[in-house]
Amino acid sequence: MRVAFALAGLALSVVAIGACGEGQSKDADAVACMAYLSLQSAAVHEGRVPGDAAALDGAAAAWGSLAAQKYNADELAEYFAGSVAAFSEISATDLQQVSTACLAHAPV
Repeated sequence: MRVAFALAGLALSVVAIGACGEGQSKDADAVACMAYLSLQSAAVHEGRVPGDAAALDGAAAAWGSLAAQKYNADELAEYFAGSVAAFSEISATDLQQVSTACLAHAPV
């Protein structure tokens, strides 16, 4: 239940960033979106779920550019790796939900 609330909170944060036009926002949600989109892209590449891996990878890169404004390269790599490890156990449904929000609201 706690995971569902955390995922919903992240999804709402991502939507808020996109809705408010805060393209310059330096938020930790950018790293979380990078991780979720990377996990979803891996699932697409492995044939576990349908989807457009190129779009997922592009959105992950856009979130990465935003995150790079706040974190240096080493911090970003460490935070990203930790996020991927933490999120890798979520259900495919939850991953799809958050990935969709991150994809839809990726910085331009």
